[in-house]
Amino acid sequence: MKSDKKRIVVNLSKKMADLLPKHIARLLKMIGRKANEIGSSAFVVGGLVRDLLMGFKNIDLDIVVEGDAIELGSALVGDLGAALVAHKRFGTCTILTKEKLKIDLATARKESYERPAALPTVEFSSLKNDLSRRDFTINAMAVSINRETFGQLIDFFKGVSDLRHGRIRVMHDKSFIDDPTRIFRAVRFEQRFGFAIDGHTQELIQNAVGPERMFEHVGPQRIRDEVILILKEKEPIRALKRMEELHEFRFIHPKIKFGRDTERSFRAVGEACEWYEGANFKKRAIDKWLIYMMALFKDLSYNDLSAICDEFAFRRRDVLRMLSYKVRGEKSIKALSETRKIPPSRIYSLLNPLSFEATLLVMAMSSLLERRNGSLANSRIKDFFQKYNGVTIKLKGDDIKRLGLKPCPRYKEILRKVMVAKLDGAVRTKTDELKYAKSLIDEICG
Repeated sequence: MKSDKKRIVVNLSKKMADLLPKHIARLLKMIGRKANEIGSSAFVVGGLVRDLLMGFKNIDLDIVVEGDAIELGSALVGDLGAALVAHKRFGTCTILTKEKLKIDLATARKESYERPAALPTVEFSSLKNDLSRRDFTINAMAVSINRETFGQLIDFFKGVSDLRHGRIRVMHDKSFIDDPTRIFRAVRFEQRFGFAIDGHTQELIQNAVGPERMFEHVGPQRIRDEVILILKEKEPIRALKRMEELHEFRFIHPKIKFGRDTERSFRAVGEACEWYEGANFKKRAIDKWLIYMMALFKDLSYNDLSAICDEFAFRRRDVLRMLSYKVRGEKSIKALSETRKIPPSRIYSLLNPLSFEATLLVMAMSSLLERRNGSLANSRIKDFFQKYNGVTIKLKGDDIKRLGLKPCPRYKEILRKVMVAKLDGAVRTKTDELKYAKSLIDEICG
């Protein structure tokens, strides 16, 4: 298939050598050679091209092929020792290498939409048509990876100019009607790069969310995924404020507002996460986006939150973590901010049932209390993470049996009391645990 000849051409070979890891640069050249062998033209497209021009590192490998992408993918897997998943209907395939590197290949295509917000009908076409279906001009550029033209930038739609001027410009006037989730992406890119949505594009957004009411045509799961992507941004607060400016959050729930209170909560979440990531103790990975999501939903009732979790089909694990804050987290804030002395076992009993994400939200919300109470709560939560979380006892059920108590429901209570004693410093060694357990058994047996 021949490419469209009208292109703006600049060579990015040097930028690719400077910014891409060596194994990625070698891989792109290998893909280009294979494309030559089968008579196809191959191009890197999308975010990698944009980020190369901006001087950022990016290894998302999206390849568009003028020719047959599945044929090219099949030719590559043998040399790479990789797995191939192909979708013949769409002319796409994904290669997963032994090193867990993912390469997406797609035959150049154009799309049409039978109705607003519907999934597209696909027809194979040229590179220019393929790029014209992208969301914004800054994402609609390509770089050739064929041998003779390796590194040549193809820019049909003035994407380079928009990058230089810091503009987010939509590709065509029906873009947000075809796919309203592009509104989320416009805001993400604008805030991530410090760009500005251009005037005409903003008018199209306001028309789509206003008179056209396009969010009503988008499935809740797609909205969920776009909100999560915003919350994964380095500074989600800016993107959410912008979304509130363009359209209130009624598409999630009519009671959600992004006002000054939510903004303060988000800043507190950011500070809590920064402390967690920098503190020196054994940590587990956290989903930071989920903490922001809980902060966004914190003023909803349990029933409203449950309804949102159902409507937007959150994973069961995420639902349980969000609801854990609603059930226990709010009560924990009050208890942890009390001025009277609280033993470690009490702090542990308040926070251990919560997910780490919910605990960090408790920490964030506690920091917004008046100074003394907030400081007390924060200190106790830090002690939980650094001292009490991970405390275990060596005493087992078999030990209790050897001490003379036949298996019964009392085992659980004995183990709990020994754990409390360990947290509060009353027992330290296994010998201490056995002595204390024996005293508890003696009480039980009279």
